[in-house]
Amino acid sequence: MNPDPGSISQWLHCLKSGDKSATEVLWRRFYPKLVRVANKKLVKNPDPAIGGEDIAQSSLRNVCQGVLDGKYPQLDNRDDFWRLLFVSMANRVCSHFRNCGAQKRNALLRDSSESVNDELISQLNSQEAQAELADLIEYLLGKLDQQDPSGELRRIALLYLDEHSASSIAKTLQRRKTNILHKIQWIRAIWEEALIRE
Repeated sequence: MNPDPGSISQWLHCLKSGDKSATEVLWRRFYPKLVRVANKKLVKNPDPAIGGEDIAQSSLRNVCQGVLDGKYPQLDNRDDFWRLLFVSMANRVCSHFRNCGAQKRNALLRDSSESVNDELISQLNSQEAQAELADLIEYLLGKLDQQDPSGELRRIALLYLDEHSASSIAKTLQRRKTNILHKIQWIRAIWEEALIRE
């Protein structure tokens, strides 16, 4: 029996059960929105060769594969799936800006024997887009600090943004996996509220 076409929860259940056809449905539902959000984060994109569509495709592919691999056993509804996509997308945008900055610095070193004007040096060092994304991430981390002055939520969030699994985070912080999963859900709720109010 096929799932209700409108039920994301049922399609997520199918995907967790190994039904790869569910990926196509989830892709149709979430890809356009993810592209729009990624494009907003890439307004000051230093390398237009990679755009919102590339970021969205990579994020969706990674998250869906993670669900198939059993990486997100607690994932069971539309909101959780979207938050996971958003975090994956934000992480990829951040990595993109970091890579662009590294490429520019390497290019500058290679061309150090040539005459480079002050304006170009200023552009290479400003990395406004990277700074903007870093500000957003720091803002979200600050919201976690307000809820948890101990800094543990911040540490968990940073590891999660770096695509560590809940098991890996639990091992690193010497906590139970269930405790980490609970705190990841808490982090998502705090961030969702912060982004809605922003």
